[in-house]
Amino acid sequence: MSFAEQIPPPRIQRGSKPRRNPRWAGFLHVLDVRMKELRREPEVIFWVFGFPILLALGLGIAFRDKPADRTSVVIVSAAGAENALSMIQHSPASASIRADLLDESTALRGFRLGKYDLVIRPDENGAYQYRYDPARSESVLARSVVDDALQTMAGRKNPVSTSIVTSSEPGSRYIDFLIP
Repeated sequence: MSFAEQIPPPRIQRGSKPRRNPRWAGFLHVLDVRMKELRREPEVIFWVFGFPILLALGLGIAFRDKPADRTSVVIVSAAGAENALSMIQHSPASASIRADLLDESTALRGFRLGKYDLVIRPDENGAYQYRYDPARSESVLARSVVDDALQTMAGRKNPVSTSIVTSSEPGSRYIDFLIP
């Protein structure tokens, strides 16, 4: 007896097509098993669908685009204070600077409480003294912006010509990396 004679012939059912393995049978089986699990544990629906959507909404609100804050400075009332206020208000950077004119004690109290980023004290010679906190980034920025505005209005010429190009690329926020 040969080996071929030992293997029984395959049984073919009459009247029906032989069953084939469809292309997506494995995927459909896994999907069916997952749906049965979801019926047994309905809280999974929240953690799979609801929580990521709520997280994306929360992060979108927390990291939304907002305009840059205006630099808040105070000028101490003294000789030359009106001139400094006028120079700041007419400078090209006036849209980003909010300047007030106050007496020295009120100005220092507001600076100490964080209401103002910079205190400008004019002296008799036409010079300006800046009081700022180097530990606060807003204060350092305020000193730089106000000094540039005052120097420009006083007639400073820049030795190097520069240009500004603003850019607001999508993907610069944290939420853009989480949900593209």
